[in-house]
Amino acid sequence: MGANVTGPEKEQLTLQAQLSEIAQVDPWIEGLASRYDIPEAVQFAINLCLEEVLSNIVLHGSSAQPDHRIVVTFSSTGEGKFLVVVDDEAPRFNPLEQQELPALNPNEDMRIGGQGLRLLRRFADTLEYEPTAVGNRLKMGFSISGSCGEATGS
Repeated sequence: MGANVTGPEKEQLTLQAQLSEIAQVDPWIEGLASRYDIPEAVQFAINLCLEEVLSNIVLHGSSAQPDHRIVVTFSSTGEGKFLVVVDDEAPRFNPLEQQELPALNPNEDMRIGGQGLRLLRRFADTLEYEPTAVGNRLKMGFSISGSCGEATGS
């Protein structure tokens, strides 16, 4: 659907619950990185976490309802801290209550899926979940000095 500026320190991206819509995330994050001086490692972490969360919402939460909206809100405190909030209209699901699967082992057969929560916990500095009247809200915090600042070794 598109990006809207909602204030000097807050921006939104509204998507339909369809995989093709996720292609809008990368250029949106690039624009945010440019406007808010987000370092490459933090930009990578935000993008990775967002793509993981959005693809799971589409594939598992909204697969039968592709017309559902997903709203991503970005805000900056101006102190090297960034908050990304994802609101969806999918059935209630708290990813933070789910058990993390064991890490992949190069000596075992590769399994598809199940590593998303590990990625979120590794690349986001904070994670919070709350149910909403129509679905879910996931808050992901990132900072220049946090774990995502070291995520790619930059």
